[in-house]
Amino acid sequence: MNNSILYNTTIGLNRYDLLRSRLVLLLILSTQFVYSQSALLTPVVSLGTYIDTVNVPAKFIGVFPGTRTLSVPTNYSVSVYHAGGLIKPRFMAFSPTDILHVSDMSAGKVFALPDTNMDGVADTIIESATGFSGNHDITFYKGAMYVTEPTRIWKCTDGDADGVYETKTIFISGINNNTGGHTTRTIVFDSINHKVYVSIGSSCNVCRETTDRAVIKEYNEDGTGGRIFASGIRNAVGMAMHPVTNRLWANNNGSDQQGNETPPEWIDIVRDNGFYGHPFAYGGGEWFNFNLGAYQSLLPITAIDSAKVASLVHPAALIRAHSAPMALQFLNPQFGTTMQYGFISAMRGSWNTTNPRDFRGYKVIYGHLSSAQDTTVDYIADFCSGFITDTVNRTFWGRPVGIAIDKLGKVYISSDEGNRFILVLSPDRISGVKENKLTMTSANVFPNPAKNQFTISITLTESARVSVSLCDIFGREVMRLMDDKLNIGEHNSQINADWLPSGHYYIKIKSGQNSITKKLILVD
Repeated sequence: MNNSILYNTTIGLNRYDLLRSRLVLLLILSTQFVYSQSALLTPVVSLGTYIDTVNVPAKFIGVFPGTRTLSVPTNYSVSVYHAGGLIKPRFMAFSPTDILHVSDMSAGKVFALPDTNMDGVADTIIESATGFSGNHDITFYKGAMYVTEPTRIWKCTDGDADGVYETKTIFISGINNNTGGHTTRTIVFDSINHKVYVSIGSSCNVCRETTDRAVIKEYNEDGTGGRIFASGIRNAVGMAMHPVTNRLWANNNGSDQQGNETPPEWIDIVRDNGFYGHPFAYGGGEWFNFNLGAYQSLLPITAIDSAKVASLVHPAALIRAHSAPMALQFLNPQFGTTMQYGFISAMRGSWNTTNPRDFRGYKVIYGHLSSAQDTTVDYIADFCSGFITDTVNRTFWGRPVGIAIDKLGKVYISSDEGNRFILVLSPDRISGVKENKLTMTSANVFPNPAKNQFTISITLTESARVSVSLCDIFGREVMRLMDDKLNIGEHNSQINADWLPSGHYYIKIKSGQNSITKKLILVD
């Protein structure tokens, strides 16, 4: 008997085979551990929302699809800004004169939607620029309007300042030779470093690209000198420069056919020469299953591929797979001290889930950053949801795509499928009382700041049930202060506040379809 080889009579393996099998087992277990870490989704919380009936101005009745409701933050109300005359409205931007413009991909046009009387409703729809093909994004920079197509970007100017951009010149051409795959292009200007960034999605679900696809390219401010800035980005539809740090952020639409939860979509800072995983891996470095579909064509994995995956950094945020993130916009001080550093992003939703009841996306989410310098998203929350009507049959009445934010903090959302329209979400300090059923003409809280007590004053034009809630800075109800039917006239209720800690609160007052939110500061 050769003593150097000892057999396990139970399984017929020598000790070296046993050692090898144990090492393989350890490798598998370690891989599973890496997976659980790299694929960890960003926590999801509630902002404190309520169900608001979408206000439909008289001019849009019959054009907008009847009575609809949405879940929005408690200090917001939602209304139709424009409906009608749009075929596939995508991204939006405000002109230097503060007029909202929308790029209509199927119409091949850019429309202007002015609101000259500032009543929160578009006065009319104007063809601001025409003659495009597959136009997706629109932005304004140094007086010019830039419109993206699959293979080029147009620079449009309005020489006579009549609102029509009649002069068009090609700003960037030859973006890609193959117009297949993902054809939308998003453009962002860096006014500090005088650069411009263009996202160019992949030509396929997964493949080894032979041209500049699945990348973000950087150009000079005049459109010259293109180079690959970051790679491994399957389709970054949403991009934005951080308003304080001036760093480029983007979101990504992950690949299909890896299951309902793989890969998670990411939102992250885009680093110069950074690699972001596609088509090999996701998260912080979790490899795809190469036994599935087109993923087999990626084999064999090379040393260069492995080195790229090893360089992956865990993204700032990971959200559920197949949410299909679209527009990305950072917030501003108009959103208050709690939300001003964060961002919102439209989730258009995807077809690629096998469970009908797990219909996802079709909403706008909020990502919380605790400071301007923060590089990790603390949590994700629904900002505007309720577009899905039936998860089993997968029906919906709107599909959020574009987002624009004005100087007052009002949020505009475009829908390009189900129904075509633009909604506006207004903080109640701006929108005040809704246009329909004006049962409540005023509501005030005084003194403000308050110390031990404060008074809530409400004026009604007809008898109505009134509810008053004290909410924390996240909009979550702390206590119901009132829920009674009140008669016509003025009503004053004195509230004892000596049991409440000092800080910032919201007083949410609702009567019928009317909703008013007042900020309250309590001091010691």
